[in-house]
This record gives sequence, structure tokens and C-alpha cells, in this order.
Amino acid sequence: MGHWKRQPQERDGSYEFSGQLYATKGVSNELSADEILSIYQDVQAFAKNKHGIDYLQVYKDEKGRKLFFIDQLNREMINSGEYAEEDNHCTLMFASEY
Repeated sequence: MGHWKRQPQERDGSYEFSGQLYATKGVSNELSADEILSIYQDVQAFAKNKHGIDYLQVYKDEKGRKLFFIDQLNREMINSGEYAEEDNHCTLMFASEY
């Protein structure tokens, strides 16, 4: 996953990061497609292993930069079917873009 390391989550949750991946312009300009994909795969594997995680996951690099990875819908929301398909997404952004 390159130099980005997932930080310990602050609380548990039932988010799975299973929706469409969006990356902000800042992330797209600074990170390679491989780095972005690696982070996405890491968070999905973590969510699967834990049977759901917090909606906010934080990644940090050796320079101290932080990425926020935010999921929009938790498992219960998705299972209800009461959402618009475009609402099932997760966004990767620099903390400074939040």
C-alpha cells in the first residue's frame, strides 16, 4: 500500500465501504491510481475482517499527511434498500480538503 498506513479507528461501526469509490481532485493529483486502489482494497479487507467498521477511516503517510476515507451508507441502510444507488459511495480525500 505504499507509504500510507491505516490508523486505529476511534469506534466500531457497520460500514463496509462497498459502494462506488470517489477520490477528490487533490487525491487524484497527488496519489497514483495504484495507491488509491491499494487503500480502497485495504479498507474493504479491514471491513470484511471486522464485519463492519467506522464510517471514517484515517490513513497517514511518513510526511504526516492525512487522508480521510468516508463511507456514506452502513450495512443496515444498504439492507433496507431505501436509498438512491448514487448514495452508495465512499470518498477518499486529504484531511485538508474536508
